[in-house]
Amino acid sequence: MFKISYLHIIAPNYKEFVFIRKSGFYLGFLFGCAQAGLWLIYDGNWLLPVCGFVVGWLTNFLALKIIFRPLYPTGIGPFKIQGLFLKRQKEVSETFARINCVELLGTEQIWNAILTGPNRKNFQILLRNHSLVFTENLIGGLKPLALTAMGTEKFLLMKEDIATKVILKLPNIIGLSYDYTTKALDMETIIRTKMQGLGPAEFEGVLHPAFEEDEMTLIMVGGFLGMIVGFVQIGIFSFQ
Repeated sequence: MFKISYLHIIAPNYKEFVFIRKSGFYLGFLFGCAQAGLWLIYDGNWLLPVCGFVVGWLTNFLALKIIFRPLYPTGIGPFKIQGLFLKRQKEVSETFARINCVELLGTEQIWNAILTGPNRKNFQILLRNHSLVFTENLIGGLKPLALTAMGTEKFLLMKEDIATKVILKLPNIIGLSYDYTTKALDMETIIRTKMQGLGPAEFEGVLHPAFEEDEMTLIMVGGFLGMIVGFVQIGIFSFQ
């Protein structure tokens, strides 16, 4: 199953990376202050790794949610805020379309899936049928002469032989059509244009599901890093 990595989209659109880094610093500082206040009340060693996990988890969770929320421009005092991806819908759509068409829906990938994928037998049957019809149409009005000269059985065998050779040779020559097919389909332009024309909710609905698995990974990594820092703090306090 094709999958687009969260980082594939964020990496080219570095503003989101900068935001996650900065928000991690500020949110981590605020949550750390709350943790310090709790430590003054209760200084059990277990508190440091647990709070570290919670702080790291919440920091990444909130930072990633802000990338997609709010969906629509929302006024907060003199400011208007909106999910970072949604604010940059035009640029993100360009990146999304390019990645789809280069890494997932490129002409070569499409043909590889057709020729070697689980449904290749269905394609071969379709190709055989079209080859038989093509041969029949190519002979056209000369068919009676061909039948007289070759006989019905040999004529049918000839058509089957042509169809078999087309199926066998197609994988070796189809690469010559890649450039033409890419230009003719122009899928990158179609995907980019359609995505840029979507409303905020529809755009988020298309983009966000592709990232959900990576989001959880990033959130959990933040939690475990925070927990490791908590254990390091225990070691420092124990050493003192």
